[in-house]
Amino acid sequence: MTNRGTKADRLDVSDDAWSVSFEAFVTRHSAGLIKTLALITLDQELATDAAQETFLQLHLHWDEARGYENPVAWLYRVGVNRCKDYRRHLARTARLLERLGAAASSERAEDGQWAPERDFVQILRPLPNRQRTAAALYYLADFSIAEIAQAMNISEGAVNSHLHKARESLRAVLEAD
Repeated sequence: MTNRGTKADRLDVSDDAWSVSFEAFVTRHSAGLIKTLALITLDQELATDAAQETFLQLHLHWDEARGYENPVAWLYRVGVNRCKDYRRHLARTARLLERLGAAASSERAEDGQWAPERDFVQILRPLPNRQRTAAALYYLADFSIAEIAQAMNISEGAVNSHLHKARESLRAVLEAD
């Protein structure tokens, strides 16, 4: 885990930080966003596509986003929402293929691409999506409870609940081994 640093350092919310270019902002946050979305979705390609769409939205709303109290949380919320959209689309497509009698193609990871640590993914895999999302934002992206609440568009109490349930589930899995 990395050092959380100060909120201003991590989130680029000062007026001076916004004087940097859009490209600098994307460079600073793209790797973390993609890795976090990959752990949430368990799909590197989907995470990359969602991040690309997220940065497109940021570009389209750059002036507006600069006025947000926490633009990085907005960025992650848009990314998480894009992943949900993609998952819904994939689920609808799979149902359609099933109804048509076509075999669904299985996903496979290609060599040379980033893949999260297998043990970590295997531990997070059985968690419900919201618990997995909260855990990935907390443990991988080093978000605070308040930042996770903003990114997931839920209350801080709900974040605490999701993290608590995730920890309990993970504790049971780890103690069983």
